[in-house]
Order: sequence, then C-alpha cells, then structure tokens
Amino acid sequence: MTAWLLAAALASLGAWLAYGPFGRRGLSRTVATPRVAWALGLLRGLAYLLLFALLLGAPFGRTTPPAPLVVLDVSASWARAATDAWWQAARDSARGLAADSVLLAGDSARAVTPEELPEAPADTRSTIAAALERAQTMARPVVLITDGELDDADAWRQAPPGSRRVTLTRPAAVDVGIASLDAPAVVTGGDTIEVIVGVAAGTRASEAGTLRLTIDGVNAAQLALAPLDAGTTRQVAVRVPVARGNRRVELAAMLDIAADVESRNDTLRRMLDINDRPRAVFVSTAPDLDVREVLRILRGTLAVPTRAYLRVAPGIWREEGTLAPIAEAEVLKRASAAGLLVLHGDTTWSGVVASRRGPLVAWASAPPTGAARAGVVSAPEEWFVAGALPSPLASVLSALPFDSLPPLAVRNGVTGGVPLLEARRGRQGAAQPIAMLQGDGARRQVRVSGSGFAAWVQRGGTSADAFSALWGAIFDWAAAAEGAVGGVRPAYEPVRAGEPIRWLRGTEDTIVSVQLESLDRPSPVNTVVLSFSGARETAESAPLAEGRYRVRIGETTSTLVVNPSREWVPQVPGAPSRVDSGASPAVPTRAANGPWRPLRDAAWPFIAALLLLCAEWLARRAAGLR
Repeated sequence: MTAWLLAAALASLGAWLAYGPFGRRGLSRTVATPRVAWALGLLRGLAYLLLFALLLGAPFGRTTPPAPLVVLDVSASWARAATDAWWQAARDSARGLAADSVLLAGDSARAVTPEELPEAPADTRSTIAAALERAQTMARPVVLITDGELDDADAWRQAPPGSRRVTLTRPAAVDVGIASLDAPAVVTGGDTIEVIVGVAAGTRASEAGTLRLTIDGVNAAQLALAPLDAGTTRQVAVRVPVARGNRRVELAAMLDIAADVESRNDTLRRMLDINDRPRAVFVSTAPDLDVREVLRILRGTLAVPTRAYLRVAPGIWREEGTLAPIAEAEVLKRASAAGLLVLHGDTTWSGVVASRRGPLVAWASAPPTGAARAGVVSAPEEWFVAGALPSPLASVLSALPFDSLPPLAVRNGVTGGVPLLEARRGRQGAAQPIAMLQGDGARRQVRVSGSGFAAWVQRGGTSADAFSALWGAIFDWAAAAEGAVGGVRPAYEPVRAGEPIRWLRGTEDTIVSVQLESLDRPSPVNTVVLSFSGARETAESAPLAEGRYRVRIGETTSTLVVNPSREWVPQVPGAPSRVDSGASPAVPTRAANGPWRPLRDAAWPFIAALLLLCAEWLARRAAGLR
C-alpha cells in the first residue's frame, strides 16, 4: 500500500497547487468559488492519482495462482510387498487433483491425461528431477504423489514455490531383500573367498531365516540369519570355498525367511571369474626390507591374494612365509601365469618382463652401499624424491610430504612412458624419473627404480602414510587391469534392470562391438558399440531388461545376468519437505494466495485517467477558462 499512499500524496499536492488558495488567484471569479474549485480539483486529483499509481507500479488485486502440476511416481516399488489397492489409491488421488494432465515420473518424465494413467507401475527407477525441471519451465507448482522411495530425493529442493509432496503410507508387511553382493572380481581356484551380502528389511520386523550362496546352482555356503528390525540394513560376511578350474560362474545369494511376502528381492546374482593362476605373484631376486613392507600393502590395504617367492642365493628359491624350497622353473611358471606380477630386484630375470602381456610392476632395486674404508671419507649417494609429475595418479600423490621423506638409493632412473615420480641426487642434482607408467588396458606396467622405501615406514607419521599412498596407488592402478587380459567384459558388480551396464576395457582397441542375445525369450540380437576414448578404462551401454543374456565379443562368448531392478529392494523413505501425508490428499486451495498484480497490467486505469483529464478540460471550458 505504500505506492498508493505516495501516489495519493502526490495527487493531492498537484490538485492543491492547481486549485488551492494559490492556484485560484489566476482564475476568474466564477471559477474561484470554492464549489467549482473543489470539483475541478477533484477531477485533477483523481487523474493524478491514477497516473502516479501507474508510474509507481501500485498493486491492484491478487493474481490467480496457476493450477498445480500433478506428478505421479510410477516406479515399480509401489508393487513391492503391497496390494493393488494401494496403487489404485495413488491413481485416484492423481486423477482427482489433476486439472488438465498428469506428469509420470520414473525412468523419464512424460505427460498423460488422467484417463491414461497406467494400470500398474512398472518403471525401474524413481527419478523426479526431469519432472521438476518441466514444472519450473511452466512456472507451475507441483503436487508430487509418491511412495517416498526416490532415487534423487535431493532434487525436491528445486521444486517450484508452492509445491508439496504427498507420501502415501506403505502397508506394513514382512519384506527382507538382498541389496548388495560383494565378492572378489577374480578368484584363484582352490581358495576360500569372503562374500559380503547386504540385507535390507521393509516396514515390519522379520523373523530368523537362512542365507544361502550357490555357485552355478550348487550350494557353496549356508548360514542362519538373525531377525532384522523394520527399516534396518545389515552386512553379512560369508566364507565360500571355490573349486579349482578356469571358468566364469554365476554366484547367487538367496534368502529364505518365513512370512516374507515379496520373493522378487530374495535373490541376487553376479558373475565370477575363477582360474587356477594366482591373483598376484611377487618375485624378488634381491629380498630386503622393502619387500616385506610392500607385501603388507599389497595384501592388507588392497586385499589382493598374493604369493611371494624369494631368491636367497644363486639358484636357490624359497616361498615367502613358509620358506619352503621351490624350483626356479616352477617360480617362472607361476610368474608367467599371474594375474598381476611384481618383479623386484633384477628386472631382466628369465626375460619375463619382455614376454609379459598382463599387468606388471617391474621394480629395479639398487645394490647395497659399500662400507667406507678406513681413512677414506665417503658417503653413500642419497636421492630425495622431488615431487609427483602429471600422471593418472597425480591426484593421489600430489599432496604427499616429499620434503620430509627419507632418502632412497637409486641406481639409474627409468625411461619410456608417463613419469610418475622424480628424484634428485643430494637434493641438488638434475631431477630424474624413478617411477614410470606404461601401457593401457590389460597391458598396464609400472617401472620403479630405487631401494630404501621401507625407511619411510620406519620413520612413521606422514612418511609411513606416504609409503602406503604411493604403493597403494601403484598396485591399485596396475591391478585394475588384472583379469581383463581376455578382452572387454562386463564389470563384476551385480547388474540390475534399469541401470546402465559398465564394461571393462581389456584390449588396446578403442571401439569394440558387443552382441547381446536374450536366453530367456526369443528376440533379435542386439549389437552394442563401446567406445573407450583416451585413457578411459570403462564404457557404459543402455540398460537391459531382467534376464540372462549371451555376450559375444569377437570369438569370445560369456553370460550376463541382469537382476530385478533396485525398486524391489526395501528402502527407508527419505524425510520429505513440505509434505502432507495420507491416503486421501486434499485438493490444494487456489484462493487469494497469488502475488499482487500491478495496476499497470490492466487497461482501464489508462482509460480512466484520460477520461478524467478530458472531463476536467470540458469543465474548465464550461467555466470560461481555456
């Protein structure tokens, strides 16, 4: 109202100046009578009031808020452990609230008429970002009807002003599902692996049950599962023995719980590669303290099963740990078959580096420094790490405290590839690379030169952390290619319907053609072209429907299992914002809730001001004034 008060004050001032005591002095006696002056002043004041109100943008009346856009979550989670009546209540609510159309949200956002609402929810995802973006474009508030289980619940913060979310209460039922299945990507035949199974409970506490793991349909392990409280999750570790062989098998986790009303989330499958070659082999022709500390990183931090062999004298080899004797020919055989090979000491041993196809860490150690002779002042050559160079591991290594690290003994620098670390002799010599990355895909190689890294661990503190970060990053980068020697293959995590499929790069080819054929239903062969541009190690393809597929890449054939979508896994609904809960949401009111409309948006004030000025002019002429 401030604009109206200011406009009234200005209009009164203008009318007073024109027809007040000062203004009447220049008028004739006829006009100078108070009655005529008041009439003319009133016309002038009303005209001024409208003109100043238009100029100041004075408000006049409320705008009518736009009808809300009804968004209905059509993800399959509506049908999990629930009756059809619950979904019908959501459909009826959407139909009653919709003014013109309903926007369906799930895999995508698409508009339908209230009569075209689906009879059953079937989308494999619960995303609302696209629907909210469309509502923002239309400048309309949103009424979102959902079961509360959204993949992108944070997107609700971008909802237009005046929006609200209606979360229908899920019927309470016993429902326990398998949310995750973690296992090593590649397993050595004859070993025992640890499998981590994630279990989630629904809206009601469950009874005790049984968790069973199978390999290619054969029982591999079984254990009792304690009851779960409603809305909780649990990680269960199961140790599974793996038979020897070289094959790709299907690992499945299965739940058996009494009174569980939803069976579609009780099984989760993934593929597992089993071979008789060791996952990682560490060969040292010159064992020292570095070997012990690096093996700790390889086995502990990265959890990579590793077999190590040490040459304690010319032609004499021992197995690390037991110190059992082993023939050099057997060591060479196992090193050649290793998924990841770490060769320490003499990197020219048996020519294994030149013939290596898989990932390799070739570590050339420096010989021990000779003791100083009596009467001779000498000091061993010390090399200090100067810093990390731009490389795929720069983000991990750039923050290491290089200025405070103990010195190394380095025989020669390394060449060829992407420099990883550089060092200087006595801190003042020319910098030389002492670590280098080479190759890509399944042919990743790391070349390292120098000894004395164990001194970093012995100093403790940040130096010990730098040792773990350096060797952890090296082994992690090299081991990422282990198991990919056979060519491009799907990633090892469980694949779910509605989610993109990740593929691991196994060759140096940048364009790979993959043929997918369903084994469950007759369908044409689907050809997918994967592009591994630059240094990318993974590529994604479009989601697939639930089922089993034959994967053919060149002459190689394997099997891909696609599990039911994540919508079938019990979830704890996120805390809603601006929510009205209930099975029968009320229609939002539209009365006088919109913002004030400016007077200039209407046409009549301009016409009225013009008519008032014309009326004043006619009255002045009638009074004998010009």
